[in-house]
Amino acid sequence: MNHSFFFTPFSLVVILFIATFFLLAKKASCTDPQFLACEPQSCGGQNISFPFHIQKAQEEYCGYPGFAVSCNEKSKTVLSLSDNEYIIQEIDYQNQSIRLSNAAGFGKNTSCIPQIQNISLNGDRFRQSTTRTGVFLFYNCNSTLLESDSKLLNHKVDCSVENANVSTVAMLDDDPLLGSASEKCGAGVVAPVDVYRGENVSIGKMLERGFVLNWVASNCSVCDESGGRCGFDNATYQFRCFCPDSPHARSCKSESTNGTWRRWIVVGSSVAAAIASIIIICLTRRKGSFECSHSNDLQSKNWQHVDKVETFMMDYHSLTPKRFSYSRY
Repeated sequence: MNHSFFFTPFSLVVILFIATFFLLAKKASCTDPQFLACEPQSCGGQNISFPFHIQKAQEEYCGYPGFAVSCNEKSKTVLSLSDNEYIIQEIDYQNQSIRLSNAAGFGKNTSCIPQIQNISLNGDRFRQSTTRTGVFLFYNCNSTLLESDSKLLNHKVDCSVENANVSTVAMLDDDPLLGSASEKCGAGVVAPVDVYRGENVSIGKMLERGFVLNWVASNCSVCDESGGRCGFDNATYQFRCFCPDSPHARSCKSESTNGTWRRWIVVGSSVAAAIASIIIICLTRRKGSFECSHSNDLQSKNWQHVDKVETFMMDYHSLTPKRFSYSRY
């Protein structure tokens, strides 16, 4: 059986095309791992994406520094601020704002106001909204002193589990009795809440409704519109746009398109050069083979002709005239 087909110039061209096809297909199917890792996820009914990232569920580079969130045992999205845990009720990516409620009292069906700590915001990450005000909470008010001040007594928070000698007082930060409460109760804690003009809502409802914070982080819109997923390079402390092919500075379109075309041009040029080389080699070999074969055929025919002449002469001996002698009578 002749196996020379597998080594013919034509078969080499076919093999080259097949190999190139699979290499390009493999290149197209390779998706950047950072792009895959930063796929948005859900937590507590919230869509979590840049600048936030879920701890232990997403890579740190998928979010902006200081925007790590977690999912608690009740599947609520939790953000930690100044040692306080806040439930994220709503995320508005377009307006770059979130609504938070203190986790200590969120969802608890009780009239008691939970003991919380003061919140301290880092100005380069989160900023309070314009509707924000503060609720002063005094937890250690002397019940006897409160009984002597009827106006201040109206701000007492009824709670059946409280100590009979200690009461809790709550009032907004613009209340004229704030000074009197401070004298009878000592230091208080300020809890941010949103207050809207004309509404009549209890302090407890205000605390449960929470407050709005605006965040400050790299803008993700350009990267997101180009089909990328936003992230952050902590080594260089710069924003990164993770694209299916590789990370880029801001967008997948301009940089990725140019880079892809450059790669296709290089690959195409290499393939064209390889094919041209094979064709030239094939033509050169074919021409040499033809010339050699033609020369050998002529030589073979000549030798065959000579052999025939010699055989004829041997059969009929010499063709030269013979001389005969004769005698006279």
